Amino acid sequence: MKDSSWKKKDKVIKEKIVKEKTIKQKIAKTSPGGTKEHSLRDKIFKIKIADLLNETGREDQIVFDHKFSDQLLNLNDEGITWTFVIQSLDTNSLLGTLTDVTARFHEICDSCRASFLRSVDIPLYTARFVFEDEAIKEKELAESEEVVFHIDPKAETINIEDMVVQSIFLNDPFVKRCDACTKRLESVDDEEDLGEFESKGNIIFS
Repeated sequence: MKDSSWKKKDKVIKEKIVKEKTIKQKIAKTSPGGTKEHSLRDKIFKIKIADLLNETGREDQIVFDHKFSDQLLNLNDEGITWTFVIQSLDTNSLLGTLTDVTARFHEICDSCRASFLRSVDIPLYTARFVFEDEAIKEKELAESEEVVFHIDPKAETINIEDMVVQSIFLNDPFVKRCDACTKRLESVDDEEDLGEFESKGNIIFS
């Protein structure tokens, strides 16, 4: 009985050591050599914009690396990377521009059902940020195709998570195929494609 109790305690201690080691790895910051740990997922998308609103025409640029959103399923461990340029239009509105948005997703091919990594690359996506009570009138919003998000007036911040997610959703293909299936379909001649729809019966149109 004593031997069994000792083994249980030893097992608990070992599990605790492994758990503590895992936690330390997750909270580790960038090493001197420049290697960054991505285990602790960064989901902060808020940006302070008070100074920008006070200086019309001012422009700032921020680079985001390895960001994660709960709205994006199957995102791989590298997360999303992009550059964000924010410009003050006036005291009530800002112009935000996403450039070089890159991400990869774990997917299942709709053709062969094999798992694969789908790459997303978005060169440019823009939107305007305004105060909710200063937002474009409902009539103008209905007629305009401009993408508009709101500024948080109390915190004087903008949250660009929805903007990033929307830019990725807009580039989602209707049918997701792995590289092998995509190349196979691209190599098929037009005549072969049409052959699948040839009638096998005698149809007479009057």
